Amino acid sequence: METEDSRFRNLISSIHVGKVNILTGNNGTGKSRFFSLATTTAINNIDLSEKSFRQIICLSGTHNDKYPRDVWRSTKNEEAICYLGYKVANNMISDISPFRVIVNEILNTQSLHLTQPAALKFCLEKLGISSEIKLHFRYGKNKKSNISDFIPNEITLDLLSNESNFEAFKIKEYLDEKSLSLQTISIKRRGEIFSLSDLSSGERAYMIALFGALYCVKSRSLIFFDEPENSLHPEWQKSILKDMRKTLDLRGLITTVLVATHSPLIAGSVKNEDAVTCNFPSGQKWQPSELYGKTSDTMLKDQFKIFSSRSTLVVQLTQKCLNYIAKGDLTSNELHSSIEQLLSLKLEPEPGDPLHDILHTLLHVKNHYDLPRPIT
Repeated sequence: METEDSRFRNLISSIHVGKVNILTGNNGTGKSRFFSLATTTAINNIDLSEKSFRQIICLSGTHNDKYPRDVWRSTKNEEAICYLGYKVANNMISDISPFRVIVNEILNTQSLHLTQPAALKFCLEKLGISSEIKLHFRYGKNKKSNISDFIPNEITLDLLSNESNFEAFKIKEYLDEKSLSLQTISIKRRGEIFSLSDLSSGERAYMIALFGALYCVKSRSLIFFDEPENSLHPEWQKSILKDMRKTLDLRGLITTVLVATHSPLIAGSVKNEDAVTCNFPSGQKWQPSELYGKTSDTMLKDQFKIFSSRSTLVVQLTQKCLNYIAKGDLTSNELHSSIEQLLSLKLEPEPGDPLHDILHTLLHVKNHYDLPRPIT
C-alpha cells in the first residue's frame, strides 16, 4: 500500500508548471502536511537552472500556517524564499510582517526606478486605492538620536512616480540595518486616509496577495497559497486568484501556483485550461480541472464530495420524512414529529427549489394524514 509520504512525493514531482494546482480535501486529510513537505522539497531544489524554480513564495490566508521553519525564519537562501505569512522569527504572530516584506521591495523599486505601470494601475484599481501611500516607521532601540535628524519616521511615496527616490534608498538602507522598522502604512481611498488597522482582515489579505504578486514575485517562481479564502467575502473569493494571476501576466512572468482551499469559489475561479486539481484523501494524482463555470452546489458535489449545501439538520429531517412517505406510513408519530420540527424552522425556499414542493406536501400530510391529490 502506498504510504502518505510516497503519495505526496509523487504529487510534488508531478506539479504542473505554469498552471494553478488546486488541492482540496477534508480537515485532517493531509493538506497542511503536503504543503510542508512540498515547500521543503522546493527549497532544497532551488537553483538558477532553466529546469528548476528559482524562487519560492509562501502566502497564507491563516495566521497559523504550517510552512516549515526554514520558510518563515529565512534561515537559508533568503533571496530565493519570500514568506508573506504572519509568523516572525520568535514564532510569534505579526499582522505587519508581510507588509514589511512588501515595503522592502517597494523601496527597492522606488530607489531603482523600476515601476511597472500597467500591473501597478491594475492592482490599485482592484484595491480601490490611490497611488500615494505613506509609510510610518519606528526607530530601533537607541537609534533615534543617531538618525532622526536626517531620516524621517514617515515618508510619502507615489507608486506611479517615474522619478528615482533617494530618500527611499536611504530608508531601505536603515531598514536593512534594523535601525528602522515599518510600523504601519496609510493608504488613500476616495479622498480619505486609512491605516492598516482601519482595514478589514480581508482587505489586508487582498492587498498582500496583489502587492506580493506585483513587487515580490520573480519569473519561474513557485507560489504556495494556503487557504486564501479566509476573511474574504464570496465575491473576493471568486476573484483573488484571477487578479493575482492577472498581475503576474501584466508583469510578463511565468509562474506556478499551488493552492490549498476549502472554498468551491476559489477552486472554480481558474479556467479549466489553466488548472489541475487533486482531492485528498482519495486523490493520487493531479487531474485536469473541470470546475470552471460550474455552480457552487455542483462543485461541492464533484470536487468536495458534499452532496447538499443545505444545513445537515434540514437534509436529515427532509430525508426522514420522505422515507416514511415512500413506505406509505403517513400516520406514523415519528413522521409527524419530524414534519413539525422541519416546519418549525420556518424555511422559505424559492419556487423552483425542490424543497418548496416538499414542504407543501408535508404540510398537507400534517393536516390531512394523506398525500395531496395531483392537479389535473
